[in-house]
Amino acid sequence: MRIKINKSKFFKYTFILSFFIILLNFISIKSDKAFDIIGFRTYTVLSGSMKPKIKPGDLVVVTNKNKEKLKKNDIITFKEDDNIITHRIVDIQSNGYITKGDNNNFIDNFIVPSENVIGKELFHIPKIGYVLEFLSRPLVTSLIMITLGVLIIRENKN
Repeated sequence: MRIKINKSKFFKYTFILSFFIILLNFISIKSDKAFDIIGFRTYTVLSGSMKPKIKPGDLVVVTNKNKEKLKKNDIITFKEDDNIITHRIVDIQSNGYITKGDNNNFIDNFIVPSENVIGKELFHIPKIGYVLEFLSRPLVTSLIMITLGVLIIRENKN
């Protein structure tokens, strides 16, 4: 049995789905209120500190910290100075969390206060982070919107 796929509709719906995912991601990254409503954010991992579980280019989906009880061995994303870091909780103290990258030989030299925690890792998707980073660029987003508009207009003319 062969499944027949309408390439035009497949292409159009793929574009729409991609745009929707990028839009949700953009909204939740820019607005803490939207993050509270949507309940998740995505981040692209840039370093190898969490290898082999999470590698550079992987997309980490993070749930809102307010919806999760954090415990030892959870992987969290947090702010440290101007950086966003994803590491594992190795200890919990009264003033915050002690974290460590799985691939690091040492614990982080700071305590992560609970107000710096963005959220807990829900899951990660290998290498898709680089794709979303590319698709989130303003020029690429504009081209996607123009292409969607052309596809919709062309579809309505037929």
